[in-house]
Amino acid sequence: MKTAIITVGKEVLTGKTLNTNLTSISSRLHQIGIDVNRSFVIDDKAEEYYQILDFIDEELIIFTGGLGPTIDDITRETVIDYFGVENYVDQVVLKGIRSYFDQIGLTMKDTNNKQALFPKNSIILKNNLGTAPGVIFEAKNKTIVLFPGPPHEMLPMLEELIDYLKDRLSIILFSKGFRLVGTGESAMEKSLVGFYDLHPNVNIAPYANIGEIKYVFTSNSESDLRKAKDAFYHKFSKYIYGGLSDTLEGVVVKILDTKNMIISSAESCTGGMFASSITSVSGSSKVFNEGIVTYSNEAKIKHLGVSLDTLNTYGAVSKETAFEMSNNLYKKTNADITISVTGIAGPTGGTKEKPVGLVFFGVTYKGVTNTHKKLFNGNRNMIRKRSTIFALNLVRKELL
Repeated sequence: MKTAIITVGKEVLTGKTLNTNLTSISSRLHQIGIDVNRSFVIDDKAEEYYQILDFIDEELIIFTGGLGPTIDDITRETVIDYFGVENYVDQVVLKGIRSYFDQIGLTMKDTNNKQALFPKNSIILKNNLGTAPGVIFEAKNKTIVLFPGPPHEMLPMLEELIDYLKDRLSIILFSKGFRLVGTGESAMEKSLVGFYDLHPNVNIAPYANIGEIKYVFTSNSESDLRKAKDAFYHKFSKYIYGGLSDTLEGVVVKILDTKNMIISSAESCTGGMFASSITSVSGSSKVFNEGIVTYSNEAKIKHLGVSLDTLNTYGAVSKETAFEMSNNLYKKTNADITISVTGIAGPTGGTKEKPVGLVFFGVTYKGVTNTHKKLFNGNRNMIRKRSTIFALNLVRKELL
């Protein structure tokens, strides 16, 4: 099924906003056997819509963006006008938009009315996170999809589109996968040489992110999929922390909860990212005691009892400091396990002996403290993110 994705918005054209919707939509379509042929980014001007629609001949056309209430949000009415389909204002959707504004204590403007405009016989994609519903409709032997631009609003609708396409095309595909941490994509691909050939009826697609990799297995044979998955797990189990719907912090919280254990954290260069990731998980209050951000040497001494001699002799970024941060926190908080992070996130502050990206970790469990040293690459945010993921995985492995 030939497919085109059209992203609308000057903020994407000018580079102010990353086009993450393209990645999300194309990768999800690929999992059900539909590859995107072309992608375009256009300005929110009516002539741009007409030119691009005159130019393309794809059977599936997906728009993202331009469904809002402002004067430059013209995707809905322009695309409906182009295809010449009958349309109507859905009173149920309009009532829902009014209710949304009532809940937040604002008066709905008349410009929001156009967000309830739909082609007849279309499928309305409900938006529980905003005022702009999406829509799927058929016209001129094409399937047209209109999604809102904000990714958090678009992603739930994407799954509805996937279900619609599966039913329409009679696609029966089985999809499973794993999330991995502690290895890189290049190392994995080297280890997977010959593996793909052993499972020709299974599409195995890697999706790398900062600090972790997702492998998605898709096949029209449940048996072939299971064989490939089992072989993959046997080969890489030491890196696998969960399935596609899992998160590393969610897995850590679940293990802690199952073992009825409490964790505390002491952070320096990550500035609370570890604690934030844990507390982003529902139910984490049962397993998380406290998190301390001790950014300065004075704070490390005052709140964690790190020795001044240790700091003067070895520095804040050292295994000795990481050891004392975790070990002393363990004693202070009566937690079952503690984690410490101290490093140089950059871009300044590095030296030849201690370069940017150098991070030390301390983990105390059952009264025993172990330290770990890592050198991460990337910018400041990437180093902090990688440090947080590494710390989460240290806790996970320690508990297991």
